[in-house]
Amino acid sequence: MNYPKLFEPGYIGRLRLKNRVVMPPMHVALTERDGAPGERLIKYYEERAKGGVGLIITEAGSVDAITSSTGPRSLFHTDLFQVPEFERLTEAVHKYGAMIFAQLYHGGATCKPAFIKADQPVAPSDVPAGPGGLVPRPLSTEEVKEMVGKFVKAAEMCQMAGYDGVVLHTAHGYLMAELISPYYNHRTDEYGGSFENRMRFHKEVIEGIRKVCGPAYPISVRMCGDEMTDIEGFMDLEYGIKVAKYLQDECGIDVMDLSCGSAVNPNANCEPYSYRAGWKKHVGKAYKEALDIPVIQTNTIKDPGTAEQFLEEGICDFVAVGRGHFADSHWVKKAKEGRPEDIRKCIGCMYCRERVIWKGLSVDCTVNPRIGCEYIYDMEPPKTGDGRPVAVIGAGPSGLEAAKGLADRGFKVTLFEKDDHVGGRMNLADKPRFKDIITGLTETMHKECVDRGVDIRLGVEATPEMVKEEVDPVGVFICTGADWIIPPVPGVEKANVCTPEDIFLGKVKAPKTAVVVGSGNTGLECVEKLQDDGAKVAMIDMLDEAGKGMYPVILNDLMSRITPNEPEVLLSHRLVEITDDGVVVEDVATGEKKNVPGELVCLSVGSRPNGEFIDSFYKMFDKVEVIGSAVKDGRIHDGIKQAYTKAYVFE
Repeated sequence: MNYPKLFEPGYIGRLRLKNRVVMPPMHVALTERDGAPGERLIKYYEERAKGGVGLIITEAGSVDAITSSTGPRSLFHTDLFQVPEFERLTEAVHKYGAMIFAQLYHGGATCKPAFIKADQPVAPSDVPAGPGGLVPRPLSTEEVKEMVGKFVKAAEMCQMAGYDGVVLHTAHGYLMAELISPYYNHRTDEYGGSFENRMRFHKEVIEGIRKVCGPAYPISVRMCGDEMTDIEGFMDLEYGIKVAKYLQDECGIDVMDLSCGSAVNPNANCEPYSYRAGWKKHVGKAYKEALDIPVIQTNTIKDPGTAEQFLEEGICDFVAVGRGHFADSHWVKKAKEGRPEDIRKCIGCMYCRERVIWKGLSVDCTVNPRIGCEYIYDMEPPKTGDGRPVAVIGAGPSGLEAAKGLADRGFKVTLFEKDDHVGGRMNLADKPRFKDIITGLTETMHKECVDRGVDIRLGVEATPEMVKEEVDPVGVFICTGADWIIPPVPGVEKANVCTPEDIFLGKVKAPKTAVVVGSGNTGLECVEKLQDDGAKVAMIDMLDEAGKGMYPVILNDLMSRITPNEPEVLLSHRLVEITDDGVVVEDVATGEKKNVPGELVCLSVGSRPNGEFIDSFYKMFDKVEVIGSAVKDGRIHDGIKQAYTKAYVFE
């Protein structure tokens, strides 16, 4: 399969890029404590360069060490002592023919006190990043001028370090976005008021960079082409194009890098799984038609075919593939080799953002167990298997990953699966609305095992005796997942009781009314599926809030589809009995009981491992590794990560 547009060279100013794929800036929290890159971050970027990308734009690097940082382990371009470390990074990227730009920013009102060395964030005016947020201190005119100098100095140091260009971060509610915004900028000095005054900061920064870095040094601006925020004063498409034309015509930038959204609407920037590829391509098209300089755009791109299509349609000149490079560092190389089916594609689960943005941890990815650990785990693992036999029990995500990893190590792998197909619980996870992309993950992981010669035995319920006789393995990996928990309440044996598996696989007839017990992620997806089938649904949970512990972006996205159908929600209620026509619940605070009608009762209260099955293997084999939900009920990420690491070191 060929992608001629995708692999056509392109130019940004005088800089030639070998293809049209850009890895956009994404905060990964892998930086050293001094704000410079260390081995961990360098290896992360180096692997994407090796994977074939044309241009890497490193995550936002602050130009101010005192008042600017929006997250943990952020980059800083503030001191000369950092330059040699950044030079290590640019050299690692350049050796594979990729170019690299540095994104420069100040977080403005979005800065969190926990991450800055000041008592209060600073901004153009005393306007919070979002309604009800922390009120920032307005910068004085002199401080604004000093900030211009900090951006210019940062660009100069980036050029010294070998960066091929710089990007001025004017998106997502950061300082440079606030300065051009009628919503945020209420200044009455030379940096506020008229449109030209709001653009003055950018003009002075760009003029300063040209003076110290030379007229040919590429300068990009990243901005939200449409902030898609229904609040007066936020930037719409028309105003955004006006800004972009000024930056092109009056400031002379070399490329426009488009995102969308705002500090109030981050989903338009980094979307959960319910958003489809190309949903904002009208934004890119409008800018490309209005500008003479090249346009880079993010567009929820998961696969190279979509990227090629958008280039053919003239949506943009360069496609930004962000989380696709989280999921598979060799996304570009596999596309160029005509192997799109071998790409592990992003599933839009937002686990990466959950880790970095919500929990303040380093980046991780559900489908890529090596991300952020490239400095620990080589892409080519040690080949010490020597053809020794290993058995893997269960072909869900952890079993497929274990089998692949062990085969890569040189072991002879036999994979047993009791069902007639691989995938395990992924065959349920791909059934809720918009989650069909998980089907592709199952297919890719299956192909990985087939390509490596794994002996896959479907429809075989493995026993220790069978495995011993047929394989005689040096070790056994148990990846059998877990069984649904059935709470011991009266009536649980009734015909109207089911599990999420019955809902997603269509084993039960769609009812007119239903009760779902448990409001975790799986329970909420059951509610959505039943509502889609026309049922009136009641949600029951002992906890005091639905989706407790879920990443708010995913929870809110899911609830935005559930809530309009007006489910009955009974939180802080305990299931005490199942009847022929519903359930009896009890208020955990008052003890008051209530009858809740429902033709169908779905129990979604978690899973637990089958300890007896696992113990039977421990009794027969010396080396047994128990992985994923076979240890503890968890997520796809947990199983894949554990399987990868255990397979990497198994001897």
